[in-house]
Amino acid sequence: MLNPTKRDKTLLYAGIIAFALFAVVPYYWILRTSILTNFAAISPDTGFFPLGELTLDPYSAVWADFAFPLYFRNSIIVAFGATIISLFFAIPGAYAFARLDFPGRQALFYTAVFTIMFPWIVLTIPVYEVFYFLNLVNTLPGIVVALSIFVLPQNIWLLQGFFRQGIPENIEEAALIDGHNELTAFMRIVLPLSAPAIGAAALFAFLTAWNNFLWVFVLTSDESVRTATVAIHYILGSDVLREWNTLMASVVLLVAPPVIFYGLSRRYLGEGLGGSPGG
Repeated sequence: MLNPTKRDKTLLYAGIIAFALFAVVPYYWILRTSILTNFAAISPDTGFFPLGELTLDPYSAVWADFAFPLYFRNSIIVAFGATIISLFFAIPGAYAFARLDFPGRQALFYTAVFTIMFPWIVLTIPVYEVFYFLNLVNTLPGIVVALSIFVLPQNIWLLQGFFRQGIPENIEEAALIDGHNELTAFMRIVLPLSAPAIGAAALFAFLTAWNNFLWVFVLTSDESVRTATVAIHYILGSDVLREWNTLMASVVLLVAPPVIFYGLSRRYLGEGLGGSPGG
């Protein structure tokens, strides 16, 4: 008979395993459906591990029949473009909020943070009117600019906390004593030490831009500038609705880049969120 300590651990591990299975099964089902024939995907007689029904035809169908390479390319351009532009402005902006004392600093910072909590749907009409006036509707630069604007406050909030708590001010003071000016001290000392936070901010920006549906849907009607996220919406409304294997294959292709990007930057994520500079 188990003693109370071992019994508690057993119950804990059993609960963790049950929760993990509950969380993983939907993802497995998506992957399973994406490599089945269309008949097997909708048949109630198909088993949980249908090894005899596996095929890669849904992936080739998505790639060849639904212009997915174009949508995929657009998603990559939009996600990386929004990430780079937002970081370009967020890094100096966050550093200024964390280190410099200027009139209206707190008001500007809290205004930026407040926009994170503002529902995007409320801004749909005014944003569309502004972008229409600037001739940025139905253009990839317009989508990149729109997503950069909405990712920027999130990155400023994250990075200023790292600059404020993760990097001691005496590091910059020592650099100034060694002959650096404020700009070179920031570029050569602070920026390399901020790699973990910048990596975390880049990951969040990339995920936000890659997964965004609302702004791409609102700002585009031309198929040539459509991203993969919005393309799946139109695939759902087409005849492929009955082809669940093809739809799930498109979902797997859409999810793959964020997973890869997370795998490449995960070591920065914990350090950046923890407020400690990398070594």
